[in-house]
Amino acid sequence: MAPPGKQVTIPEELPEILKAFTKAAIRTQPADIVRWSALYFTALANGQPLPIKSERLASPSHAEFSIDHLKTLHEKFGSRCSVYPEELAQKWKELNLPEKLLRDIMTVGNFGEEVDWLKFIALACSALGGTITNAIKCACCILTSDPNCPTEEACIPYHLFRFLYTYLADIDGEISQGHIDRALTYLEEEVVGTEGLVRVSDFVNNPRMRLG
Repeated sequence: MAPPGKQVTIPEELPEILKAFTKAAIRTQPADIVRWSALYFTALANGQPLPIKSERLASPSHAEFSIDHLKTLHEKFGSRCSVYPEELAQKWKELNLPEKLLRDIMTVGNFGEEVDWLKFIALACSALGGTITNAIKCACCILTSDPNCPTEEACIPYHLFRFLYTYLADIDGEISQGHIDRALTYLEEEVVGTEGLVRVSDFVNNPRMRLG
């Protein structure tokens, strides 16, 4: 409890986190909401797969699934615009990742004879992140030109950020076009410099920036 007279500051990300938590609880319908909530926030804090069921994308059931696996996949396929489902499935199997998760991503992405690699990475990050902000943060860490930089400094070109954000927002289906336009306009006019880059710190813990 805050001392009398001291203003309470609400973290900028709190509304989005609570919104995602509420949606996850409704979809999952846990028998023990208190125990499930503890598991949910522990996983969120540690960057682990969330214990949720989703109508659009099932969460991974294997604890082994992580951002490191996505980095490995990107090292294999990232130089290409698209990959064949068969070769992606083979590499996925080599990494011992859950087959159901791959099927869910392929279904949500509506991929056919070829898999758009950036869209695949975006959806896989969404399965890990839980919120659109965490998903794009994850994508930045994978797609950054300097994989050894601190997470908050991981950066990608603005045009790539725009693609990822609009794609995931469309998949989410609950973010208005007006909100998307305002977020992108703010980044383009107030944040992106001459290098044309967007850093994780530009949209995480930024009081003027909310993606969801």
